[in-house]
Amino acid sequence: MNTIIIDQSLATFASVADMDKTVRRFLYTHGHKLTDSAVNLLKRLARYSCKVVGVSWAEAETLAPKLGISVRTFWRAVKQLEAYGIISRIPRRKKRGERTSNIYQIQPIDGLQELPSSSGGTRPVTLPLSLCEEPETPTETTAEASFSGSETESFKTGLSTEEKNKDVKEIRIPSSRPWKHVPKNVPEDFASPVLRDTADGKIAFKLWGKALLLDRLCGFAYQDTVTEIATETWKRTRSLYKERDFDSFCGLFYGALKRVTIEKFPALGELIYKR
Repeated sequence: MNTIIIDQSLATFASVADMDKTVRRFLYTHGHKLTDSAVNLLKRLARYSCKVVGVSWAEAETLAPKLGISVRTFWRAVKQLEAYGIISRIPRRKKRGERTSNIYQIQPIDGLQELPSSSGGTRPVTLPLSLCEEPETPTETTAEASFSGSETESFKTGLSTEEKNKDVKEIRIPSSRPWKHVPKNVPEDFASPVLRDTADGKIAFKLWGKALLLDRLCGFAYQDTVTEIATETWKRTRSLYKERDFDSFCGLFYGALKRVTIEKFPALGELIYKR
């Protein structure tokens, strides 16, 4: 993996907490006007922007599969975020003049609404950002790093646009053979206990798809919120896993996800059960 050194003078925030608050306020103010791709891209950039606060870099060909979108959709999302002023790009070139990955800066912007109090009856936004990541090399994709053959093809691009729609049914799992590993797009904090209890990575993959449906419904700003809820839900329901057929368990798991969410965020009850 090539190491990219970013000058600290490019930092746009004094601390990760300041960046996190700005991103959360931006999503609270403008999130309903953004595409899902733009929202998810901003979340991902924020998670990559902790070493030099507010600054990240990665190839479109690397980020797009992680978000489950095409490269063309990725660039549309970038342009939408740029139009709102929340990100800016600094082009980078190799010594021979060839274009390489951009530097992305998350920008402080004025005129954002304050975040509501979680106890004030208003829909909470997210838990604070607590996990930061390093972007991978432009030539490495999440699926190819751990799998090969037909299993790689089944999740190489993450969730497809069709699977992310509100009327999503179940994620297709092409093989009945147990998976020895879990795709990297499933958070380790959730994947590890599920894999330990079931010895089948595709179970974790499919249940995580249910958690993403909940994320789409509730609009949490960061994945760690959903990871915490999904992990707690698995702890409460794993004893029932072997007692039911898997389709039935998926329905039970999704219902339990909703209940755990409402326990943590009571204000979301009306939103969740309205649909």
